Amino acid sequence: MQLIPLRRFALLGAALASTAIAQQASPDASRRSTEAMTAGTCLPAEAPAEAAAEVPPPVLVEGLGYVGIEPDSDSAEARAWFAQGVQLIWAFDEAEAIRAFAEAQRIDPNCAMCFFGEAWARSPTLNLQPRTPELAAARAAARRALALAEGLSPRDRVLVDAAVLRTRDGEDFSNRAYADFLERAARRMPDDDMIAVLAADAHMIAAERGARPAPAAQRLLERVLARNPDHGGAIHLYIHLTDWIDRQHLAVPYAERLAGIAPAASHLVHMPSHTFYGVGRYQEAAATNVAAIAADRAYVGRVRPPDSAYRTGLDRHNMHFTIQSALIRGDGATALAMGSRYRAEHMTGEVSLWARLIGGAAWYADGLHGGPEDVLAGDVPEHAADKAFRHYARGEIYARLGDAGRVAEEAAGIAALLAGPEASFGPAAPLIEILRHVLDGRAAMVAGRYDEAAAAYRRGMQAQLAMDAGNDPPPFWYSVRRSLGVALLAGGDARGARRQLEASLARWPDDPLALYALSQAEQASGRTEAAARNLARARALWAGDVTAIPLTRI
Repeated sequence: MQLIPLRRFALLGAALASTAIAQQASPDASRRSTEAMTAGTCLPAEAPAEAAAEVPPPVLVEGLGYVGIEPDSDSAEARAWFAQGVQLIWAFDEAEAIRAFAEAQRIDPNCAMCFFGEAWARSPTLNLQPRTPELAAARAAARRALALAEGLSPRDRVLVDAAVLRTRDGEDFSNRAYADFLERAARRMPDDDMIAVLAADAHMIAAERGARPAPAAQRLLERVLARNPDHGGAIHLYIHLTDWIDRQHLAVPYAERLAGIAPAASHLVHMPSHTFYGVGRYQEAAATNVAAIAADRAYVGRVRPPDSAYRTGLDRHNMHFTIQSALIRGDGATALAMGSRYRAEHMTGEVSLWARLIGGAAWYADGLHGGPEDVLAGDVPEHAADKAFRHYARGEIYARLGDAGRVAEEAAGIAALLAGPEASFGPAAPLIEILRHVLDGRAAMVAGRYDEAAAAYRRGMQAQLAMDAGNDPPPFWYSVRRSLGVALLAGGDARGARRQLEASLARWPDDPLALYALSQAEQASGRTEAAARNLARARALWAGDVTAIPLTRI
């Protein structure tokens, strides 16, 4: 699927923040060569010198997790800063990593690995590609590392040579050649975790533009984790990889360890939620993101890092993930509270389309759990995307009130937006289509027109499947196939309902409402033991009385 904003929906803006990493991370001119400064773009060349003083110096922080590599320096202080740089890279906080490596270089200008670290931190990542504005600064750091490389261990010399190769030329930092170089090195040094993890990372980056990551990436990461289950960087990458290939269960034992390994690294605290969501542990996914938000606030309060679009994007991602995880298990209190917080912190002033799209989750929460009077009395927003989400929230309210005509009116409002001149949904148009089809289905269900409801939900399901949005989390809050199964059940097709609900659960495991609907379909089919088992499971997972939810709202 080529709709990049949907495949990596929650981090839609991350790639656009690559230059923000450069603009916040470089040290002052006394700490960098002229070539690195002109390309690193921490500050524009014409910026006044006092601007640098506005950024507090970096701070050493405990609890950032695994390191796994030592620098060629006898200075304890330089070694500490190098270690923090590596930890921050494992946590995808490359801007702060660059600042840490710069401190290590300042303390020990002859530390080759400290310059390697900078080149690594400035290079493409899973979230930031192609990072072209960083290429010259990364190249300068790699070449400085090579100039200081005499006396390095064979492994460290491989890393420096790989950095030189990667930054030699090309807008994508030669990722394919770099990946192949590291994989060959990993075969020569099969017991070296650092080379194996960097090789896996390189293969994943090279495949990020639509292809499956090379099988070598999975093999390399699993080899490392088998002997070193506390390697935070390997766990981080393995969670992403298993999410991409829909084998999230493979990462569970490692995901359960990660927050304990790096309690101060907010993105590593967050990462297990991908695995938990993928295997149906939605309550833990929500709680994990709440903890990640708290960890990020603590880190920002301690370090006061420069603002960046990338850091803001990760915060939005955590909030979005919290809301979506809470909604699927009926935790309205958490979803509404986080939705309110998202609006207060990320929906004021000039707001990007990306921020509005993930802010749609707050509208979902309003429609499903908000007070009807408050939601229906709200002002009409200006942006087309917000208008569409408002129609959806109002439609869910009217479904709760049993007013089929008003639900249909809200669906028609979305259809008009999609066809009208003000629509600016871009590649997210399929998401807005889903909102429309779901409300069409809701209206038909409330009116008792079950065949019509099934047809509408089938259109919504097909649009959702075509998006191929993954579990990052998905941009829409639940599996529309579930509603198709319920419409078939209401229309008397219990067998067809079971088939759709089982398929929905295969993709969204332990969805409580799907389990509840399946129990009803099984009961209608005379499968009483299976019905009782799934009903008990649904009761245990839903945040409330699942049997109180009418089929018209499932």
